[in-house]
Amino acid sequence: MMSTTPRSIARVLGTITGLLIGLAPPAHAIDLGFRDFQMHGFASQGYTYTSANDFFGNSQGAGSLEFTELGLNVLGHPLPNLLFAVQGLYRDTGGSDEGDFRLDYANLDLSLPVSDDLTFGVRGGRVKNPFGFYNEARDAIWTRPGVLLPQSIYFDSLGLRASELASDGGLLYGRYRFGDHAFTTELTISELITDPTTVDFITGFVAGPGTLSGRPLLVGRAGYEWQEGRFRLLFTVVDVDQDFEPSSPKGSPGNAKIFAPLVSAQVNLEDWSFTGEYLRISSDRSGFTPGGVLLEQTSESYYLQAQYRFAPRWSALARYDALFANSDDHDGSATARATGLPRHRFYAKDLTVGLRWEFLDDWLVAAEYHNVDGTAWLSPVDNPGINNPALVREVSDGHWDLFALMFSYRF
Repeated sequence: MMSTTPRSIARVLGTITGLLIGLAPPAHAIDLGFRDFQMHGFASQGYTYTSANDFFGNSQGAGSLEFTELGLNVLGHPLPNLLFAVQGLYRDTGGSDEGDFRLDYANLDLSLPVSDDLTFGVRGGRVKNPFGFYNEARDAIWTRPGVLLPQSIYFDSLGLRASELASDGGLLYGRYRFGDHAFTTELTISELITDPTTVDFITGFVAGPGTLSGRPLLVGRAGYEWQEGRFRLLFTVVDVDQDFEPSSPKGSPGNAKIFAPLVSAQVNLEDWSFTGEYLRISSDRSGFTPGGVLLEQTSESYYLQAQYRFAPRWSALARYDALFANSDDHDGSATARATGLPRHRFYAKDLTVGLRWEFLDDWLVAAEYHNVDGTAWLSPVDNPGINNPALVREVSDGHWDLFALMFSYRF
């Protein structure tokens, strides 16, 4: 778990955040009295219920309330072209994120306009990784299409989430506008943020406890927009090269290389939005097993999503997303024979429908139902034994239902 303070301090900070939100006036921002500095925040409480397996805590039976997101941020311009932004975040989602306060981002952004249509800039500090459509602001439900993002790409219960969200380093960007057309480029060169579950994911769950080190994380994204976002196209690439050093002398050091291209497209009409993203993650792992055999694998995932804004404060969501741990083994049969685990551990196909209602200014409630075939994106922390061939059939079910509900307030 990435934690910047002890758990007791996290609880105090969470309480302070709640008090600030409770005392906030009914506006979208609080003016701090300096230049144009402002404070924003959000508080969200969710609930999950599953017919089998556990998602965000013990969600079977009576369901789970271990789904809390609190954020508090400050931003402003010390100088006309210099933006300062920092956000603290408290997040509790069961065993996969156990309710600690952490620094979500803290950076300085220097923009360098060349003309009215062309701008370059640099951002330094803890920066949000430019990944797909939703990564930069995914912890606030106000920026998500529903309660949950498509889990096939935006992992919330797997260890890759910590590294996917943010990193410590620098980001270079450029923006160019020509009539109805806009082009953007971003390149992040930074230090990978890891926690124990991230180490497990990157090393392929075969290395045991240890630490990662290596060359900087590289994340690049290029984008095109037409008519202020009516059509959007993004291409993202993530490149990771990390060496593993085991904590135990009995462990084996190794190296993991991960290359992940993501293609994203979106059409926004007056009442409808259509979105799709496609991701491949190619991984080469060496040295983690006796003899240092090279382990190569490519996963594949995608989703197709439709949103319908049928009334001023109402919207509906329909989505299908799929994840295949091995792009050459969609039904998981070959990987199941090699590992002794059931086929459903190596894929997940999720059909989602949902509703969202902004019932008051700055308040919303969202609910959604998922029919899931497969368990590839379930957390081993919330589901002990799910990666144990001797236990997995007793503790998991390949066909299951998930209901998620969330209330949220922002200021």
